[in-house]
Amino acid sequence: MNIGIFTYGTRGDLQPYIALALGLMDKGHQVAISATEDFKDFVESFGVTFQPLSGNAETMMNSKEGRGILQTENAIKLMKYYFKVLHDNREPLCKSYFEAISKVDFIIANAMTIPIVSAIAEKQNKKVALTYFMPPVVPTAAFPLGDFDFLNFPWYNKLTYKIAHSFFWKFIKQDTNEFRQELGLPELKENLITYLDRQKTLDLYCLSPSLIPQPKDWESHHKITGFINIAKQRRDENAFDKTPKELTDWLLSGPKPIYMGFGSNGIGNTEKIAKILTEVLENTKERILFCTGWSIFDNLPKHKNLFVTKYVNHESILPQCKLGVFHGGAGTLATMLRHNLPVIIVSFYTDQPSWGKIIERKKLGIHIPIKSINAAKLISSITKIQTEEIQNNVSAVGQLIRNENGLDNTIDEIEKYFKL
Repeated sequence: MNIGIFTYGTRGDLQPYIALALGLMDKGHQVAISATEDFKDFVESFGVTFQPLSGNAETMMNSKEGRGILQTENAIKLMKYYFKVLHDNREPLCKSYFEAISKVDFIIANAMTIPIVSAIAEKQNKKVALTYFMPPVVPTAAFPLGDFDFLNFPWYNKLTYKIAHSFFWKFIKQDTNEFRQELGLPELKENLITYLDRQKTLDLYCLSPSLIPQPKDWESHHKITGFINIAKQRRDENAFDKTPKELTDWLLSGPKPIYMGFGSNGIGNTEKIAKILTEVLENTKERILFCTGWSIFDNLPKHKNLFVTKYVNHESILPQCKLGVFHGGAGTLATMLRHNLPVIIVSFYTDQPSWGKIIERKKLGIHIPIKSINAAKLISSITKIQTEEIQNNVSAVGQLIRNENGLDNTIDEIEKYFKL
């Protein structure tokens, strides 16, 4: 099969798709990943074909407007900004999608690419499978949507998903229908999510059922398949993220450090994060490996117990750390739990608060919203998660995740669906 994978967002949004692409390639399929132009070198370093989509995600987040939005710590404002950027860039963006989709026979897409991808796929009569790395947005009576979890009973639970779907459709309706009309497709009168669901589009949540069990009232085209990660032999072939000697020496020079990193989420909060980091170093003996990601810091402290880098290879570095402090991205969470690390999730927006609540309920760590974090709270949390109870819980869940074969499950579902 000639398969195209489409994602639009940060490195955290992209990385699981590299694992999926490599898994599909190992099964003999031809695979290309389409993402913003700035990820070309990263994707190709794994030997995966790259097809660029118009735009630069890092530039978008680090722009003056992007930093201002991130500073508000407001998920709705961030969503509006994201869709505004897509709207302003729609002509070259849609053209780049059309060119990439025209080169493949089957399509795997994520939430942010659905409006454009689904229309082009319909025009070209190509099958689409949807994949997610966030808590489900499929209606169920079993539990409410994460942002509405202050109540829990069947009719209310289902209502929370309808509310979320209506908000999503409000953001994308105009651009979606305008693009459909340009392609000669009929205007959608119903929510795009409902439209795709009526067609029984394969809808995979690549998450661990040990954290979110599959609801019994889902239809068969909705599935929770397990976390996916790059097979060890393929990780070792990759040269993009080799650990520099300076970091290796620092790791060996003392006890296991705390991993800390917030990806693109820290862009609007660099002063706050730097201040907290300084106070933790001054008031504890903890060693900290700090990954800046896309955030630009000009005020980080100089300290023997601090090592600063932009990125690390999580698969090789996290086993050398004792716990993780991060924003709550699903991919990083999966890797930390797979390597038996207790976690502190400092949530910013989107699905991150949901993951924070889940790890607290399951006693795998602590959740601190970015709005309420300070050095004292973080220091206290670092102590609290290093208990025998939490470590035992993390070890048990880690074993379940290591055994769940999420990558194989996901590929099996995709192959069956595309062969129908």
